[in-house]
Amino acid sequence: MPPKTIDRRVERTRQSLKKALSELILEKGYEKTTVQDVIDRANVGRSTFYAHFESLDQLLLSGFEPLRAQFEDFLSGAEFDHESPWALSLTMFQQVQKQKGGYITLTHVQKFLYGYLLEHLKSSLPKRNKTIPPELLAHYVASSFIALMIWWIDNNYPRTAEQMNEYFRQLVEPGTLAIMMGG
Repeated sequence: MPPKTIDRRVERTRQSLKKALSELILEKGYEKTTVQDVIDRANVGRSTFYAHFESLDQLLLSGFEPLRAQFEDFLSGAEFDHESPWALSLTMFQQVQKQKGGYITLTHVQKFLYGYLLEHLKSSLPKRNKTIPPELLAHYVASSFIALMIWWIDNNYPRTAEQMNEYFRQLVEPGTLAIMMGG
């Protein structure tokens, strides 16, 4: 069966809604943005909005679908690749910078990151290190990432996504690799 193709009109509507939300977040922040604001900006009806998204949160999270796909590709790999998690974190820095969704975005990113890391670590960590619970390591890595992201946003993105990713890597990689390798 061939992959399902998305109707161009549907894709245009979804992109219009995403663009409207991004613009409104930049203008007045996510917390002050309503579904009515988005549909007015995108020039679509309320029923059209709800035909595509259940809520404003779902619309915001839809911008993270490419990131989710990359994350799933990374975690489906059988071997722990020393470069992959850092390339993935770079993608996350770039996505958050592009979304400019503020702290609501970070809440979703942290939950997303923790869930996927935990799934991966539950299968690989017990084989290598029995002293650190996977939940603890997943929480540590996700929280460290979010702490750097908060600093970055609070200071109005003073470094590039690439620089922030390198700082994250320098701070987290030594301990994470030691645990993953059974040290």
